[in-house]
Amino acid sequence: MSKAIILAAGIGSRIKGFFNKPKCLIKLGTKKTLLERTYQNLINSKVNNIYVVTGYKSSEIKKSLKEKVNFVYYKNYMKTNNLQTLLSVDYLLNEKFICMFADIVYEKKILKKLVDNKKMICLLIDTSNVLEGTMRIKIGKNIIKDIGSHIPVLEGDGNFIGISKFSKIGARLLRKYLLKNKYNFKDYYTLALRKMIADGIKINYIDIKNTFWKEIDTKKDYIDAKKKIKL
Repeated sequence: MSKAIILAAGIGSRIKGFFNKPKCLIKLGTKKTLLERTYQNLINSKVNNIYVVTGYKSSEIKKSLKEKVNFVYYKNYMKTNNLQTLLSVDYLLNEKFICMFADIVYEKKILKKLVDNKKMICLLIDTSNVLEGTMRIKIGKNIIKDIGSHIPVLEGDGNFIGISKFSKIGARLLRKYLLKNKYNFKDYYTLALRKMIADGIKINYIDIKNTFWKEIDTKKDYIDAKKKIKL
């Protein structure tokens, strides 16, 4: 595994009044940003070809890692969701890669589990809780049966934590399904995964239950994560 794509174009509207920078620049513990933490976790897992897709306040994000990664600017970030952000770099979806949301903090050991996984498509999920405001999942027979915010909390089996891995074949399938939905401007790229599932394509998962992770969307998320992260 050598390539990663980090989706960092969003405005972060739910936290904007509290934190007026891109969410990936939120600092926790010893003053490392979320993006710096993810970068180091990737490097430690021998993933060294890293692309960061930026939009909102792109220049500030670039100052964070400078020449350490490849930055790609997505100009329509104000009008779309991350399906379009990922589609904007569809030329990168030609070999195995890890795809990551930029606004998450997590225990570094979980990334190693995903890097070592050999399945065509594999998502990191957490079945220890079913949360509002994140991508819920339904599972069965060791595969993902459904994914998305349309799944009611009471019917969900857990949450997708925003980190996924695609083999070469999986990456090209993802590109195909993103292109099929190229006129959809409001959905997350997980819509493409839902379409794959509907067509009988198997999507595997690794359950990281009882392992710490946090998607930081709100002030409360930030406060909760800051209590947990000391380093």
